[in-house]
Amino acid sequence: MPNTEIITRLLTRHDTWRGQHQKTTQRTISSGQDQVDQLLKGGWPTASVTELLVQYPGIGELSLLLPIIKHYCQNNHLAVWLDPPYQPYAPALAAAGITLQKTLIVQSKSHREWLWIAEQCIRNNALLLAWTKKTTPSYTDIRKLQLAAADSGHPAFLFTAITQLSASSPATLRLEVDTGGEKNLRLCVRKLRGVAPGEQILIPRDRDLGPQCSLTKLPVNSSHSAISVPTDIPRSTTTSQRLNA
Repeated sequence: MPNTEIITRLLTRHDTWRGQHQKTTQRTISSGQDQVDQLLKGGWPTASVTELLVQYPGIGELSLLLPIIKHYCQNNHLAVWLDPPYQPYAPALAAAGITLQKTLIVQSKSHREWLWIAEQCIRNNALLLAWTKKTTPSYTDIRKLQLAAADSGHPAFLFTAITQLSASSPATLRLEVDTGGEKNLRLCVRKLRGVAPGEQILIPRDRDLGPQCSLTKLPVNSSHSAISVPTDIPRSTTTSQRLNA
């Protein structure tokens, strides 16, 4: 790749800072809810890692992402669910307009494998939803995923235990999600450029989609064991073929 092309790509990335230059605007994808879009200054940031710090699985956190999952599946992208604590409920996903044939569930066998799969999914233009219950990614791990997202131009979502809130993270957006009473979810921004930490909203919990998307077995797409990653496999080797299979 010519040096001029490399420099041009670097200058167009949203996380590149230039002295005496007007700050670039973070590109976003609508969350499908006006309240959430307003809180996040437009919606979910693209070309970025979003970290959802969830009180506990199954409170309705997945209902926040159904519109963007639908958007990606309708535009011929895979939605890869990496190490979900439970298998999603296919009828609920179908009712939300999500193409089940574009939904892939992967269970990793090790931390190294989790990180490799996550990075390759992002770099091959899949929408990544990854859970960290089996592994605790380090600052360097998340930074690697953040760089992959910046290169691909697509968002990626990590579901992290709320106990990790005190840990430093390079994710563009850190959003705390917990129950704001029986009927509501509380969303609190912990990190996002242009938003004061602690800014929060209450939104109605989606009782029909929230728990079902987390807690009921998926009868259509069975879980796939994660791809074995030999020590000598190059990063570029047929990854897109695996993801598009």
